[in-house]
Amino acid sequence: MKHKFQFFVFLTLAVLIIAPCQGKTSGNSLPKVHVIATGGTIAGTSTDIGYEAGKASIETILQAVPELTQYAELDYEQFCNIGSQDMNEAIWLSLAKRVNQVLESGLYDAVLISHGTDTMEETAFFLNLTTHSPKPVILVGAMRPSDAEDADGPLNMLKAVQTIVSPDAVGKEVMCCLGGRIYEAGSAFKNDTHSLNPISEVPADWHLPHNANTGFTIDSLEELPEVGIVYGYGSNSTVALEALVNAGCQGIVFAGVGDGNLNQATLDLASQAVQKGIMIVRSSRIAYGGVYTEGGEVDDEKLGFIASGSLNAQKSRILLMLALTATHDIDTIRSYFRHGVSTQQVNE
Repeated sequence: MKHKFQFFVFLTLAVLIIAPCQGKTSGNSLPKVHVIATGGTIAGTSTDIGYEAGKASIETILQAVPELTQYAELDYEQFCNIGSQDMNEAIWLSLAKRVNQVLESGLYDAVLISHGTDTMEETAFFLNLTTHSPKPVILVGAMRPSDAEDADGPLNMLKAVQTIVSPDAVGKEVMCCLGGRIYEAGSAFKNDTHSLNPISEVPADWHLPHNANTGFTIDSLEELPEVGIVYGYGSNSTVALEALVNAGCQGIVFAGVGDGNLNQATLDLASQAVQKGIMIVRSSRIAYGGVYTEGGEVDDEKLGFIASGSLNAQKSRILLMLALTATHDIDTIRSYFRHGVSTQQVNE
């Protein structure tokens, strides 16, 4: 316990030295931040075999970082308490509506969301496309449970609060904080299963800060269209693709090999799916480089496919789900993948 306390004090002092008084506003007032807790490893507790996510309360997590009160006035709610592998579309919709409600109330300057790392990039991307305030929103997580001797959650929580109370945070995309670093939703992806800094960045084709003029309106939505992902590999079977087609998916993202390529059997079946009105997006299982219609081996225009651009398969799925709530016009959806989406486009 002594070593745990010394380790935490060292990390806290290091951050305070690097970023002193960053969140202070003029006078004696502090920015008001609403914390929404969803669980994850940052709220995990140790077990005999490792840890169990989503066990500690947000109150316990915040009490472990008393320095937060130097930067912001905080209040909090326990929205849910799950491992982020259990995050789903219903929670995303409810969470986006709650963030919009909080920021539109005029009572808060920013929202901080504690979240597991497994699907953090997906939740951040979804919120970036569905929340409509320029006020900062940041997701914070951890790779070690809250009761670990060298827990990384407190340092990440402190860094996240320091970031969102800074004037520089206004006009950013929804952000993620892991490993004491900050990433924006469009470029962030988890690339390591165990590192304390498990997030990398892919250069994004477009930058789309969440605000009143971007994204999709989800106020009246209770569910999202069913969109699945198929993973490409050598000697690719068509069984998974057939299952999604037969299940009635409105859209399918193919995480293809190389430049989003599909073997001939899969290509033929995907073409048949398009004829049935199913939207097919070609992404890649490779992190960098993106998938584009120009210069590739697949004639997207002829086959009726959509190239994902810089978006990986999981983000392509989110954009396609939201796009299908607004339109089934393939040219319009292609424009979303190429240039982002404005609320004006959606409402036209």
